[in-house]
Amino acid sequence: MENVTDIEAADESQEYPSTLTDESSGYQRHIPFEIPELHVQEEEEELKPVRFRISKRWLVCIGGFLLDVPFMGMVMSFGELLLPLLDTFGGGTAAISWVGSLGFGIAYLGNPLSSRLNDKFGTRRVATVGVLLGGLALFLTSFVQSLGQMFITYSFMFGFATNLTYNPPLILTGAWFPDKNHVLATCLQVAGIPFGSLVMNPLCQGLLQSMGLRDTYRTLAAMVVLAGLPCCFVLSPVPRDDNDNAEVNETAVKSEDLTTEDEVNENNLPNGSAWLDKMIKKLPVEVPKKQRQCVNKCENYFQKELWTDTLYILFLVGQLIKAIGYVFPFIHLISFMDSIGIRPSTGAFILTVKGGSDMAGRLVSGLIGGRLPFHLIHMFVIATAIMAIATFVCSFATSFGVMFFYAVFIGFWNGVFNALVFPLTTALFPKDTVKQAWAFCQVPPGLAITIGPAIAGAIYDETQSYQIDFYVNTFFFALAMLIFTSMHILRTMRVLYESKGFSIRKRKPTIIELTKLCMDEHKKQGDLQRTETTNYDTFRQ
Repeated sequence: MENVTDIEAADESQEYPSTLTDESSGYQRHIPFEIPELHVQEEEEELKPVRFRISKRWLVCIGGFLLDVPFMGMVMSFGELLLPLLDTFGGGTAAISWVGSLGFGIAYLGNPLSSRLNDKFGTRRVATVGVLLGGLALFLTSFVQSLGQMFITYSFMFGFATNLTYNPPLILTGAWFPDKNHVLATCLQVAGIPFGSLVMNPLCQGLLQSMGLRDTYRTLAAMVVLAGLPCCFVLSPVPRDDNDNAEVNETAVKSEDLTTEDEVNENNLPNGSAWLDKMIKKLPVEVPKKQRQCVNKCENYFQKELWTDTLYILFLVGQLIKAIGYVFPFIHLISFMDSIGIRPSTGAFILTVKGGSDMAGRLVSGLIGGRLPFHLIHMFVIATAIMAIATFVCSFATSFGVMFFYAVFIGFWNGVFNALVFPLTTALFPKDTVKQAWAFCQVPPGLAITIGPAIAGAIYDETQSYQIDFYVNTFFFALAMLIFTSMHILRTMRVLYESKGFSIRKRKPTIIELTKLCMDEHKKQGDLQRTETTNYDTFRQ
Protein backbone atom coordinates (compact mmCIF):
# COMPACT_ATOMS: atom_id res chain seq x y z
CA MET A 1 0.00 0.00 0.00
CA GLU A 2 2.80 2.37 0.79
CA ASN A 3 4.39 1.73 -2.60
CA VAL A 4 1.11 2.37 -4.38
CA THR A 5 0.63 5.62 -2.49
CA ASP A 6 4.13 6.74 -3.33
CA ILE A 7 3.61 5.97 -7.03
CA GLU A 8 0.32 7.92 -7.10
CA ALA A 9 1.96 10.88 -5.39
CA ALA A 10 4.80 10.77 -7.85
CA ASP A 11 2.35 10.71 -10.78
CA GLU A 12 0.45 13.67 -9.37
CA SER A 13 3.66 15.62 -8.93
CA GLN A 14 4.67 14.89 -12.52
CA GLU A 15 1.26 15.78 -13.97
CA TYR A 16 0.71 18.95 -11.97
CA PRO A 17 4.11 20.49 -11.07
CA SER A 18 3.99 23.19 -8.42
CA THR A 19 6.87 25.19 -9.90
CA LEU A 20 8.05 26.06 -13.38
CA THR A 21 11.66 27.02 -14.11
CA ASP A 22 12.47 29.53 -16.84
CA GLU A 23 15.46 28.09 -18.71
CA SER A 24 16.76 31.49 -19.79
CA SER A 25 16.77 33.17 -16.36
CA GLY A 26 16.55 30.29 -13.88
CA TYR A 27 13.62 32.03 -12.20
CA GLN A 28 11.07 29.70 -10.59
CA ARG A 29 7.44 30.80 -10.36
CA HIS A 30 4.71 28.98 -8.50
CA ILE A 31 1.74 27.67 -10.48
CA PRO A 32 -1.49 27.20 -8.51
CA PHE A 33 -3.00 23.74 -8.53
CA GLU A 34 -6.39 24.99 -9.83
CA ILE A 35 -5.52 24.43 -13.50
CA PRO A 36 -9.15 24.45 -14.79
CA GLU A 37 -9.77 27.95 -13.37
CA LEU A 38 -6.64 29.19 -15.13
CA HIS A 39 -7.91 27.90 -18.46
CA VAL A 40 -11.29 29.55 -17.93
CA GLN A 41 -9.61 32.87 -17.28
CA GLU A 42 -7.54 32.54 -20.46
CA GLU A 43 -10.67 31.73 -22.48
CA GLU A 44 -12.43 34.82 -21.13
CA GLU A 45 -9.44 36.98 -22.08
CA GLU A 46 -9.44 35.52 -25.61
CA LEU A 47 -13.13 36.36 -26.10
CA LYS A 48 -12.61 40.13 -25.72
CA PRO A 49 -10.71 40.76 -28.97
CA VAL A 50 -13.11 38.44 -30.81
CA ARG A 51 -16.09 40.61 -29.82
CA PHE A 52 -14.18 43.74 -30.81
CA ARG A 53 -13.33 42.17 -34.17
CA ILE A 54 -17.01 41.35 -34.83
CA SER A 55 -18.02 44.98 -34.32
CA LYS A 56 -15.14 46.12 -36.52
CA ARG A 57 -16.15 43.94 -39.44
CA TRP A 58 -19.71 45.25 -39.47
CA LEU A 59 -18.39 48.83 -39.38
CA VAL A 60 -16.42 48.01 -42.53
CA CYS A 61 -19.61 46.76 -44.20
CA ILE A 62 -21.55 49.88 -43.18
CA GLY A 63 -18.71 52.15 -44.31
CA GLY A 64 -18.70 50.54 -47.76
CA PHE A 65 -22.49 50.87 -47.96
CA LEU A 66 -22.37 54.59 -47.14
CA LEU A 67 -19.56 55.20 -49.65
CA ASP A 68 -21.72 53.71 -52.42
CA VAL A 69 -24.56 56.14 -51.69
CA PRO A 70 -22.99 59.41 -52.98
CA PHE A 71 -20.65 57.91 -55.58
CA MET A 72 -22.64 55.11 -57.22
CA GLY A 73 -25.83 57.07 -56.60
CA MET A 74 -24.33 60.04 -58.46
CA VAL A 75 -23.36 58.10 -61.60
CA MET A 76 -26.76 56.40 -61.62
CA SER A 77 -28.55 59.77 -61.28
CA PHE A 78 -26.86 61.37 -64.28
CA GLY A 79 -30.20 61.48 -66.09
CA GLU A 80 -31.42 64.18 -63.70
CA LEU A 81 -28.65 66.46 -65.04
CA LEU A 82 -29.31 65.71 -68.70
CA LEU A 83 -31.62 68.65 -69.51
CA PRO A 84 -29.53 71.28 -67.62
CA LEU A 85 -26.42 70.01 -69.41
CA LEU A 86 -28.22 70.30 -72.76
CA ASP A 87 -29.16 73.90 -71.97
CA THR A 88 -25.59 74.72 -70.92
CA PHE A 89 -23.46 72.94 -73.53
CA GLY A 90 -25.81 71.82 -76.29
CA GLY A 91 -24.33 69.10 -78.48
CA GLY A 92 -27.33 66.78 -78.51
CA THR A 93 -28.61 64.08 -76.20
CA ALA A 94 -26.36 61.34 -77.60
CA ALA A 95 -23.11 63.18 -76.83
CA ILE A 96 -24.14 64.07 -73.29
CA SER A 97 -25.41 60.52 -72.68
CA TRP A 98 -21.94 59.29 -73.59
CA VAL A 99 -20.50 61.39 -70.74
CA GLY A 100 -22.75 59.64 -68.24
CA SER A 101 -22.50 56.13 -69.67
CA LEU A 102 -18.69 56.32 -69.90
CA GLY A 103 -18.43 57.50 -66.29
CA PHE A 104 -20.73 54.68 -65.18
CA GLY A 105 -18.73 52.17 -67.23
CA ILE A 106 -15.38 53.26 -65.79
CA ALA A 107 -16.86 52.73 -62.30
CA TYR A 108 -16.66 49.00 -63.17
CA LEU A 109 -13.87 48.95 -65.77
CA GLY A 110 -11.40 50.26 -63.17
CA ASN A 111 -11.64 47.06 -61.11
CA PRO A 112 -8.33 45.47 -62.24
CA LEU A 113 -6.36 48.63 -61.43
CA SER A 114 -8.10 49.37 -58.14
CA SER A 115 -7.64 45.75 -57.03
CA ARG A 116 -3.89 46.05 -57.57
CA LEU A 117 -3.78 49.36 -55.72
CA ASN A 118 -5.78 47.83 -52.89
CA ASP A 119 -3.27 44.97 -52.54
CA LYS A 120 -0.32 47.36 -52.52
CA PHE A 121 -1.54 50.31 -50.42
CA GLY A 122 -4.52 49.03 -48.44
CA THR A 123 -8.23 49.76 -48.61
CA ARG A 124 -8.29 52.80 -46.35
CA ARG A 125 -5.68 54.72 -48.34
CA VAL A 126 -7.15 53.81 -51.72
CA ALA A 127 -10.70 54.73 -50.67
CA THR A 128 -9.48 58.03 -49.18
CA VAL A 129 -7.77 58.90 -52.47
CA GLY A 130 -11.00 57.99 -54.23
CA VAL A 131 -13.05 60.34 -52.04
CA LEU A 132 -10.64 63.24 -52.55
CA LEU A 133 -10.40 62.56 -56.29
CA GLY A 134 -14.20 62.43 -56.56
CA GLY A 135 -14.61 65.74 -54.77
CA LEU A 136 -11.96 67.36 -56.95
CA ALA A 137 -13.58 65.94 -60.11
CA LEU A 138 -17.02 67.34 -59.27
CA PHE A 139 -15.51 70.70 -58.30
CA LEU A 140 -13.62 70.94 -61.60
CA THR A 141 -16.74 69.87 -63.50
CA SER A 142 -18.50 72.98 -62.20
CA PHE A 143 -16.02 75.13 -64.21
CA VAL A 144 -15.89 73.23 -67.52
CA GLN A 145 -16.85 75.09 -70.69
CA SER A 146 -17.28 72.16 -73.11
CA LEU A 147 -18.30 68.51 -73.21
CA GLY A 148 -14.73 67.54 -74.07
CA GLN A 149 -13.53 68.88 -70.74
CA MET A 150 -16.41 67.12 -68.99
CA PHE A 151 -15.26 63.78 -70.42
CA ILE A 152 -12.01 64.30 -68.50
CA THR A 153 -13.35 65.69 -65.21
CA TYR A 154 -16.54 63.65 -64.89
CA SER A 155 -16.29 60.52 -67.05
CA PHE A 156 -12.68 59.59 -66.32
CA MET A 157 -11.86 61.28 -63.00
CA PHE A 158 -15.16 60.84 -61.17
CA GLY A 159 -15.80 57.45 -62.81
CA PHE A 160 -12.47 56.08 -61.56
CA ALA A 161 -12.96 57.72 -58.15
CA THR A 162 -16.28 55.85 -57.90
CA ASN A 163 -14.49 52.58 -58.57
CA LEU A 164 -11.90 53.35 -55.86
CA THR A 165 -14.70 53.80 -53.33
CA TYR A 166 -16.72 50.78 -54.51
CA ASN A 167 -14.33 47.90 -55.28
CA PRO A 168 -11.70 47.98 -52.48
CA PRO A 169 -14.27 48.26 -49.63
CA LEU A 170 -16.19 45.32 -51.13
CA ILE A 171 -13.00 43.23 -51.24
CA LEU A 172 -12.27 44.19 -47.62
CA THR A 173 -15.78 43.22 -46.53
CA GLY A 174 -15.34 39.84 -48.18
CA ALA A 175 -12.02 39.41 -46.34
CA TRP A 176 -13.61 40.28 -42.97
CA PHE A 177 -16.38 37.73 -43.64
CA PRO A 178 -14.60 34.77 -45.27
CA ASP A 179 -17.19 32.14 -44.29
CA LYS A 180 -19.98 33.06 -41.91
CA ASN A 181 -22.29 35.88 -43.10
CA HIS A 182 -20.20 36.26 -46.27
CA VAL A 183 -23.23 36.52 -48.57
CA LEU A 184 -25.16 38.68 -46.10
CA ALA A 185 -22.38 41.24 -45.60
CA THR A 186 -21.43 41.62 -49.27
CA CYS A 187 -25.06 41.86 -50.40
CA LEU A 188 -25.81 44.48 -47.75
CA GLN A 189 -22.87 46.56 -48.89
CA VAL A 190 -23.81 46.58 -52.59
CA ALA A 191 -27.39 47.45 -51.58
CA GLY A 192 -25.97 50.96 -51.17
CA ILE A 193 -25.91 51.30 -54.99
CA PRO A 194 -29.69 51.35 -55.59
CA PHE A 195 -30.20 53.14 -52.27
CA GLY A 196 -27.82 55.85 -53.50
CA SER A 197 -29.88 56.19 -56.66
CA LEU A 198 -33.05 56.66 -54.60
CA VAL A 199 -31.33 59.32 -52.47
CA MET A 200 -29.38 61.18 -55.14
CA ASN A 201 -32.19 61.48 -57.70
CA PRO A 202 -34.40 63.81 -55.62
CA LEU A 203 -31.35 65.50 -54.08
CA CYS A 204 -29.93 66.48 -57.49
CA GLN A 205 -33.35 67.61 -58.64
CA GLY A 206 -33.81 69.82 -55.59
CA LEU A 207 -30.33 71.33 -55.85
CA LEU A 208 -30.81 72.11 -59.55
CA GLN A 209 -34.07 73.92 -58.87
CA SER A 210 -32.63 75.98 -56.02
CA MET A 211 -29.08 76.89 -57.15
CA GLY A 212 -28.46 75.90 -60.78
CA LEU A 213 -26.12 73.43 -62.46
CA ARG A 214 -22.65 74.72 -61.52
CA ASP A 215 -23.41 75.38 -57.85
CA THR A 216 -25.03 71.94 -57.71
CA TYR A 217 -21.75 70.31 -58.72
CA ARG A 218 -19.86 72.37 -56.12
CA THR A 219 -22.30 71.42 -53.40
CA LEU A 220 -22.08 67.76 -54.38
CA ALA A 221 -18.27 68.00 -54.31
CA ALA A 222 -18.31 69.23 -50.71
CA MET A 223 -20.92 66.64 -49.72
CA VAL A 224 -18.90 63.78 -51.23
CA VAL A 225 -15.77 64.72 -49.27
CA LEU A 226 -17.52 65.43 -45.97
CA ALA A 227 -19.58 62.24 -46.10
CA GLY A 228 -16.88 60.02 -47.57
CA LEU A 229 -13.85 60.67 -45.37
CA PRO A 230 -15.43 59.42 -42.10
CA CYS A 231 -16.45 56.24 -43.94
CA CYS A 232 -12.85 55.68 -45.01
CA PHE A 233 -11.62 55.83 -41.42
CA VAL A 234 -13.67 52.75 -40.42
CA LEU A 235 -12.19 50.60 -43.21
CA SER A 236 -9.84 48.74 -40.89
CA PRO A 237 -7.56 46.08 -42.41
CA VAL A 238 -8.00 42.44 -41.46
CA PRO A 239 -5.40 41.56 -38.77
CA ARG A 240 -2.96 38.85 -39.79
CA ASP A 241 -2.71 35.82 -37.54
CA ASP A 242 0.68 34.95 -36.15
CA ASN A 243 0.01 31.31 -37.02
CA ASP A 244 -0.08 32.13 -40.72
CA ASN A 245 3.28 33.88 -40.48
CA ALA A 246 4.68 30.93 -38.57
CA GLU A 247 3.51 28.53 -41.27
CA VAL A 248 5.13 30.69 -43.96
CA ASN A 249 8.42 30.81 -42.06
CA GLU A 250 8.26 27.07 -41.43
CA THR A 251 7.73 26.43 -45.12
CA ALA A 252 10.67 28.67 -45.99
CA VAL A 253 12.92 26.82 -43.52
CA LYS A 254 11.85 23.47 -44.96
CA SER A 255 12.61 24.62 -48.49
CA GLU A 256 16.05 25.81 -47.39
CA ASP A 257 16.70 22.45 -45.70
CA LEU A 258 15.70 20.59 -48.85
CA THR A 259 18.01 22.76 -50.93
CA THR A 260 20.88 22.08 -48.54
CA GLU A 261 20.27 18.33 -48.69
CA ASP A 262 20.24 18.44 -52.48
CA GLU A 263 23.53 20.29 -52.53
CA VAL A 264 25.10 17.76 -50.13
CA ASN A 265 23.88 14.72 -52.03
CA GLU A 266 24.49 15.94 -55.58
CA ASN A 267 28.02 14.46 -55.65
CA ASN A 268 26.72 11.02 -54.59
CA LEU A 269 24.58 10.49 -57.69
CA PRO A 270 25.19 7.21 -59.55
CA ASN A 271 26.82 6.88 -62.98
CA GLY A 272 28.86 10.05 -62.50
CA SER A 273 25.90 12.34 -63.40
CA ALA A 274 26.47 14.91 -60.66
CA TRP A 275 27.88 17.49 -63.08
CA LEU A 276 24.81 17.17 -65.35
CA ASP A 277 22.37 17.51 -62.48
CA LYS A 278 24.28 20.51 -61.15
CA MET A 279 24.19 22.19 -64.55
CA ILE A 280 20.42 21.64 -64.87
CA LYS A 281 19.79 23.06 -61.41
CA LYS A 282 21.82 26.16 -62.19
CA LEU A 283 19.99 26.94 -65.43
CA PRO A 284 17.13 28.92 -63.82
CA VAL A 285 19.63 30.93 -61.75
CA GLU A 286 21.34 32.18 -64.88
CA VAL A 287 18.18 34.02 -66.01
CA PRO A 288 18.71 37.80 -65.54
CA LYS A 289 17.09 39.27 -62.45
CA LYS A 290 15.07 41.87 -64.36
CA GLN A 291 13.72 39.20 -66.69
CA ARG A 292 12.67 37.02 -63.75
CA GLN A 293 10.91 39.96 -62.14
CA CYS A 294 9.11 40.73 -65.40
CA VAL A 295 7.95 37.11 -65.72
CA ASN A 296 6.76 37.03 -62.11
CA LYS A 297 4.80 40.24 -62.58
CA CYS A 298 3.16 38.91 -65.73
CA GLU A 299 2.20 35.72 -63.90
CA ASN A 300 0.72 37.75 -61.06
CA TYR A 301 -1.24 40.01 -63.40
CA PHE A 302 -2.53 37.20 -65.62
CA GLN A 303 -2.75 33.81 -63.97
CA LYS A 304 -2.70 31.19 -66.72
CA GLU A 305 -4.72 28.74 -64.67
CA LEU A 306 -7.61 31.23 -64.47
CA TRP A 307 -7.59 32.48 -68.05
CA THR A 308 -7.52 28.94 -69.48
CA ASP A 309 -10.45 27.89 -67.31
CA THR A 310 -13.59 27.34 -69.41
CA LEU A 311 -15.75 28.04 -66.37
CA TYR A 312 -14.28 31.52 -65.94
CA ILE A 313 -14.57 32.38 -69.63
CA LEU A 314 -18.24 31.38 -69.56
CA PHE A 315 -18.68 33.50 -66.43
CA LEU A 316 -17.28 36.59 -68.16
CA VAL A 317 -19.26 36.06 -71.37
CA GLY A 318 -22.48 35.42 -69.44
CA GLN A 319 -22.12 38.65 -67.50
CA LEU A 320 -21.40 40.61 -70.69
CA ILE A 321 -24.48 39.23 -72.47
CA LYS A 322 -26.72 39.82 -69.47
CA ALA A 323 -25.44 43.36 -68.93
CA ILE A 324 -25.94 44.34 -72.58
CA GLY A 325 -29.48 43.02 -72.41
CA TYR A 326 -30.20 44.95 -69.24
CA VAL A 327 -28.93 48.25 -70.64
CA PHE A 328 -31.05 48.06 -73.81
CA PRO A 329 -34.59 48.83 -72.58
CA PHE A 330 -33.66 51.60 -70.15
CA ILE A 331 -32.12 53.74 -72.88
CA HIS A 332 -35.58 54.39 -74.37
CA LEU A 333 -37.84 53.35 -71.46
CA ILE A 334 -39.20 56.85 -70.76
CA SER A 335 -39.82 57.44 -74.47
CA PHE A 336 -41.49 54.03 -74.80
CA MET A 337 -43.85 54.77 -71.91
CA ASP A 338 -44.64 58.16 -73.43
CA SER A 339 -45.57 56.42 -76.71
CA ILE A 340 -48.14 54.21 -74.93
CA GLY A 341 -49.74 57.16 -73.10
CA ILE A 342 -47.79 57.25 -69.81
CA ARG A 343 -46.67 60.75 -68.84
CA PRO A 344 -42.97 61.45 -68.15
CA SER A 345 -43.68 62.20 -64.45
CA THR A 346 -45.38 58.81 -64.11
CA GLY A 347 -42.52 57.24 -66.04
CA ALA A 348 -40.08 58.69 -63.51
CA PHE A 349 -42.14 57.01 -60.79
CA ILE A 350 -41.77 53.68 -62.64
CA LEU A 351 -37.99 54.12 -62.59
CA THR A 352 -38.15 54.84 -58.85
CA VAL A 353 -40.10 51.61 -58.37
CA LYS A 354 -37.42 49.79 -60.35
CA GLY A 355 -34.71 51.24 -58.08
CA GLY A 356 -36.59 50.28 -54.92
CA SER A 357 -37.13 46.74 -56.22
CA ASP A 358 -33.43 46.51 -57.05
CA MET A 359 -32.54 47.36 -53.47
CA ALA A 360 -35.11 44.88 -52.14
CA GLY A 361 -33.60 42.14 -54.31
CA ARG A 362 -30.14 42.79 -52.90
CA LEU A 363 -31.37 42.75 -49.32
CA VAL A 364 -33.33 39.53 -49.82
CA SER A 365 -30.26 37.95 -51.43
CA GLY A 366 -28.22 38.84 -48.38
CA LEU A 367 -30.76 37.33 -46.01
CA ILE A 368 -31.34 34.02 -47.80
CA GLY A 369 -28.30 33.69 -50.08
CA GLY A 370 -26.19 31.92 -47.47
CA ARG A 371 -29.00 29.50 -46.53
CA LEU A 372 -29.99 28.24 -49.96
CA PRO A 373 -30.13 24.44 -50.33
CA PHE A 374 -28.45 24.68 -53.74
CA HIS A 375 -25.47 26.43 -55.32
CA LEU A 376 -25.64 30.17 -56.03
CA ILE A 377 -25.21 29.60 -59.79
CA HIS A 378 -28.84 28.42 -59.81
CA MET A 379 -29.91 31.93 -58.81
CA PHE A 380 -28.23 33.34 -61.91
CA VAL A 381 -30.20 30.93 -64.11
CA ILE A 382 -33.47 31.80 -62.36
CA ALA A 383 -32.82 35.56 -62.43
CA THR A 384 -31.98 35.73 -66.14
CA ALA A 385 -34.96 33.50 -67.03
CA ILE A 386 -37.44 35.70 -65.13
CA MET A 387 -35.93 38.89 -66.59
CA ALA A 388 -36.27 37.42 -70.10
CA ILE A 389 -39.95 36.62 -69.53
CA ALA A 390 -40.69 40.02 -67.95
CA THR A 391 -38.99 41.89 -70.79
CA PHE A 392 -40.84 39.90 -73.46
CA VAL A 393 -44.19 40.62 -71.78
CA CYS A 394 -43.29 44.31 -71.50
CA SER A 395 -42.91 44.57 -75.28
CA PHE A 396 -46.72 44.21 -75.48
CA ALA A 397 -47.43 46.68 -72.64
CA THR A 398 -50.17 49.27 -73.15
CA SER A 399 -50.95 50.39 -69.58
CA PHE A 400 -49.40 51.65 -66.36
CA GLY A 401 -50.10 48.38 -64.54
CA VAL A 402 -48.00 46.27 -66.90
CA MET A 403 -45.10 48.70 -66.69
CA PHE A 404 -45.36 48.76 -62.91
CA PHE A 405 -45.08 44.98 -62.62
CA TYR A 406 -42.30 44.99 -65.21
CA ALA A 407 -40.31 47.46 -63.06
CA VAL A 408 -40.88 45.31 -59.95
CA PHE A 409 -39.76 42.04 -61.56
CA ILE A 410 -36.85 43.40 -63.60
CA GLY A 411 -35.58 45.52 -60.70
CA PHE A 412 -35.86 42.79 -58.06
CA TRP A 413 -34.15 40.04 -60.04
CA ASN A 414 -31.48 42.37 -61.37
CA GLY A 415 -30.73 43.26 -57.75
CA VAL A 416 -30.52 39.55 -56.87
CA PHE A 417 -28.15 38.95 -59.77
CA ASN A 418 -25.82 41.87 -59.04
CA ALA A 419 -25.73 41.22 -55.29
CA LEU A 420 -24.59 37.61 -55.76
CA VAL A 421 -21.79 38.30 -58.27
CA PHE A 422 -19.12 38.72 -55.57
CA PRO A 423 -20.09 35.73 -53.35
CA LEU A 424 -20.54 33.52 -56.44
CA THR A 425 -17.05 34.48 -57.66
CA THR A 426 -15.53 33.49 -54.32
CA ALA A 427 -17.49 30.22 -54.36
CA LEU A 428 -16.63 29.16 -57.93
CA PHE A 429 -12.88 29.71 -58.13
CA PRO A 430 -9.87 28.63 -56.02
CA LYS A 431 -8.58 30.87 -53.28
CA ASP A 432 -5.31 31.67 -55.05
CA THR A 433 -7.11 32.91 -58.18
CA VAL A 434 -10.25 34.47 -56.72
CA LYS A 435 -8.70 37.95 -56.40
CA GLN A 436 -7.95 38.16 -60.09
CA ALA A 437 -11.24 36.48 -60.95
CA TRP A 438 -13.15 39.22 -59.14
CA ALA A 439 -10.94 42.01 -60.50
CA PHE A 440 -11.82 41.17 -64.10
CA CYS A 441 -15.36 39.82 -63.75
CA GLN A 442 -16.69 43.39 -63.43
CA VAL A 443 -15.09 44.44 -66.71
CA PRO A 444 -17.86 42.92 -68.91
CA PRO A 445 -20.64 44.91 -67.17
CA GLY A 446 -18.52 48.05 -67.54
CA LEU A 447 -18.13 47.40 -71.26
CA ALA A 448 -21.86 46.80 -71.60
CA ILE A 449 -22.70 50.05 -69.84
CA THR A 450 -20.25 51.89 -72.10
CA ILE A 451 -21.25 50.44 -75.47
CA GLY A 452 -24.86 49.52 -74.68
CA PRO A 453 -26.36 52.98 -75.32
CA ALA A 454 -24.66 53.18 -78.71
CA ILE A 455 -25.97 49.76 -79.76
CA ALA A 456 -29.49 50.50 -78.54
CA GLY A 457 -29.48 53.88 -80.28
CA ALA A 458 -28.25 52.37 -83.55
CA ILE A 459 -30.99 49.71 -83.49
CA TYR A 460 -33.68 52.31 -82.85
CA ASP A 461 -32.37 54.60 -85.58
CA GLU A 462 -32.44 51.70 -88.04
CA THR A 463 -35.85 50.28 -87.10
CA GLN A 464 -37.68 53.26 -85.55
CA SER A 465 -39.31 50.76 -83.17
CA TYR A 466 -39.03 50.53 -79.40
CA GLN A 467 -40.27 46.94 -79.42
CA ILE A 468 -37.20 45.74 -81.30
CA ASP A 469 -35.08 46.83 -78.35
CA PHE A 470 -37.19 44.68 -76.04
CA TYR A 471 -36.98 41.69 -78.40
CA VAL A 472 -33.18 42.01 -78.57
CA ASN A 473 -33.08 42.35 -74.78
CA THR A 474 -35.17 39.20 -74.37
CA PHE A 475 -32.78 37.31 -76.65
CA PHE A 476 -29.74 38.44 -74.62
CA PHE A 477 -31.34 37.41 -71.32
CA ALA A 478 -32.25 34.00 -72.73
CA LEU A 479 -28.72 33.54 -74.08
CA ALA A 480 -27.25 34.50 -70.70
CA MET A 481 -29.54 31.95 -69.04
CA LEU A 482 -28.21 29.21 -71.33
CA ILE A 483 -24.61 30.23 -70.59
CA PHE A 484 -25.13 30.10 -66.81
CA THR A 485 -26.93 26.76 -67.20
CA SER A 486 -23.89 25.40 -69.04
CA MET A 487 -21.72 26.70 -66.18
CA HIS A 488 -23.81 24.70 -63.72
CA ILE A 489 -23.51 21.56 -65.85
CA LEU A 490 -19.73 21.99 -66.23
CA ARG A 491 -19.31 22.59 -62.50
CA THR A 492 -21.35 19.47 -61.68
CA MET A 493 -19.21 17.41 -64.05
CA ARG A 494 -16.04 18.68 -62.40
CA VAL A 495 -17.34 17.83 -58.93
CA LEU A 496 -18.01 14.29 -60.15
CA TYR A 497 -14.53 14.19 -61.74
CA GLU A 498 -12.85 15.19 -58.46
CA SER A 499 -14.98 12.70 -56.49
CA LYS A 500 -13.27 9.94 -58.52
CA GLY A 501 -9.90 10.97 -57.12
CA PHE A 502 -8.72 13.19 -59.99
CA SER A 503 -7.43 16.75 -59.57
CA ILE A 504 -8.70 19.65 -61.65
CA ARG A 505 -5.65 21.72 -60.66
CA LYS A 506 -3.21 19.19 -62.18
CA ARG A 507 -5.09 18.53 -65.40
CA LYS A 508 -8.35 19.98 -66.68
CA PRO A 509 -10.43 17.29 -68.39
CA THR A 510 -12.01 17.87 -71.78
CA ILE A 511 -15.75 18.15 -72.31
CA ILE A 512 -15.73 14.73 -73.99
CA GLU A 513 -14.04 13.13 -70.98
CA LEU A 514 -16.46 14.77 -68.56
CA THR A 515 -19.45 13.75 -70.68
CA LYS A 516 -18.26 10.14 -70.84
CA LEU A 517 -17.67 10.13 -67.08
CA CYS A 518 -21.20 11.42 -66.44
CA MET A 519 -22.71 8.84 -68.79
CA ASP A 520 -20.81 6.04 -67.07
CA GLU A 521 -21.90 7.32 -63.66
CA HIS A 522 -25.51 7.56 -64.84
CA LYS A 523 -25.35 4.01 -66.19
CA LYS A 524 -23.80 2.80 -62.93
CA GLN A 525 -26.54 4.45 -60.86
CA GLY A 526 -29.19 2.97 -63.17
CA ASP A 527 -27.75 -0.52 -62.82
CA LEU A 528 -27.58 -0.11 -59.05
CA GLN A 529 -31.20 1.03 -58.90
CA ARG A 530 -32.35 -1.88 -61.05
CA THR A 531 -30.42 -4.29 -58.83
CA GLU A 532 -32.05 -2.88 -55.70
CA THR A 533 -35.49 -3.12 -57.34
CA THR A 534 -34.86 -6.77 -58.30
CA ASN A 535 -33.68 -7.64 -54.81
CA TYR A 536 -36.72 -5.95 -53.30
CA ASP A 537 -39.09 -7.86 -55.62
CA THR A 538 -37.32 -11.13 -54.79
CA PHE A 539 -37.62 -10.38 -51.08
CA ARG A 540 -41.36 -9.70 -51.40
CA GLN A 541 -41.90 -12.97 -53.26
